[in-house]
Amino acid sequence: MEMKRQKWRIALMVLFVLSLPVTMFYLSPLLTLQGARRGIVTSSLLFVGAAAVAAFFFGRVFCGWICPGGAVQELLIQANDRRVPGGRYDLIKYGIAAAWLAAIIIFFVQAGGILAVRPLFGIKGGFSLGTPVSYIMFYVAMGGMVVLSLAAGRRPFCHYGCMLAPFMIAGRYAAKIAGIPHLHLEADSEKCIDCRLCTKNCPMSLDVNAMVRSGDMFSPECISCGECVDVCPRKVISFSGAPLKKPPLL
Repeated sequence: MEMKRQKWRIALMVLFVLSLPVTMFYLSPLLTLQGARRGIVTSSLLFVGAAAVAAFFFGRVFCGWICPGGAVQELLIQANDRRVPGGRYDLIKYGIAAAWLAAIIIFFVQAGGILAVRPLFGIKGGFSLGTPVSYIMFYVAMGGMVVLSLAAGRRPFCHYGCMLAPFMIAGRYAAKIAGIPHLHLEADSEKCIDCRLCTKNCPMSLDVNAMVRSGDMFSPECISCGECVDVCPRKVISFSGAPLKKPPLL
């Protein structure tokens, strides 16, 4: 069951990578800015809101199971399995997201507010790749993702460059603060044998073993992929839909 889940996850990621010629602009932050300059709410802007709401209930499942960019990076882990440093470097994406959000607000104000909602704005015939410019954007984006992953290691763009991740992280924090039932990880530290397979296999380079030992399994960088759940030989880690428990006081 456990390893089958990861096979299904990989299969889904491959499927969504192959679907990029159709879906790329539906998720494009650049298209969001182009629409905002004309007072138009695009599909990509609607997606940001939907992703934040989904993260409130299910964590960053989009990142771990669906995101084509994340899928490209994770598939390239086979070529470069280096762990990517997090910590203060993870804050880079928050600055990018803040600048992006500020630009959206300014553009809408200059356009006179929200004038229309057009999910197919900038998308011809439902396909993202319909013009020479769109093909150039596609290959530049994918080429950059490949080069960055080969140079840095595990999912570097997810850590440092993704402007969508902070909105999903906000959804996770909101669920934690509200104390409502939502999907998250739990662990029974007493069963842990410190094999560190969870840490070794985490595609986001998290020290999952340390999280287990601390009794606090919450991390804003967790993408709910289930790798640590499925690789653990003692079934220490599991998914839970209950309200998040507070870590024990030391």
